[in-house]
Amino acid sequence: MLMLKFRSILLKLAMALIILVPLFFAVSALGARFGLWDWTFAFGKLTREIGPKLLMLLFGLGVLSLILALALKPRRGIWVAVFAMAFPVMGMGYAKSVSKKARSLPFIHDISTNLTTPPSFTGEILAERAATEGVNSLDYASKTDPVSKAPIAEAQAKAYPDVIAYEKDDITPSALYEKALSASKAMGWDIRLADSNAKRIEATDTTFWFGFKDDIVIVITDGKGAVLNIRSVSRVGQSDLGKNAARIRKFMAKL
Repeated sequence: MLMLKFRSILLKLAMALIILVPLFFAVSALGARFGLWDWTFAFGKLTREIGPKLLMLLFGLGVLSLILALALKPRRGIWVAVFAMAFPVMGMGYAKSVSKKARSLPFIHDISTNLTTPPSFTGEILAERAATEGVNSLDYASKTDPVSKAPIAEAQAKAYPDVIAYEKDDITPSALYEKALSASKAMGWDIRLADSNAKRIEATDTTFWFGFKDDIVIVITDGKGAVLNIRSVSRVGQSDLGKNAARIRKFMAKL
């Protein structure tokens, strides 16, 4: 009788954690997004330090609950126990896949289609970056991949050889500017500057989780027809896990 009561308590704890652990991760990330706490606290302390411990606790409860669910009659709570074990396994598996991806990519966060003279930012975005604690530098020439020690241009060219300027000889710069502005809006970016005279677009993309901000600048110049260069750079964090390159690829596809 005592063991049945113990099993019931374990199953209730497991069910509670099945709800509370995902909620913990969501609140940790969204709290940073909405300014309740700093992203370093949310990502470092909450997500990477406390989060895995909660997953292991849930897994342990699941294992013990499954043992008791199978050993004691009537056999109840088997699926609760299995799910309590499955969620941590999926969570740790996802963390491992992210870690593997990070190791396969250069440790950089500033991607440009022009590796010698990347487009520069102006006005509003510069002011916001200056007011951001721990903001990444925009000095492209001085950046290196801290792992390989290669200059950022070399590291980018090796990892993302397809991220290059957009050139068309059958379109005017003005027409390409309008297409680029339309594509930027379709990307869901927050357009901060749209200058049709200078053929320049500046925008910010904010992630749903944690509220990480990446800044984008697009500059269109004359060529045989028109040439578009784009730069996407994270405000904080050293490795972007390929996010900036993926953003540029998606933008180019929309053009």
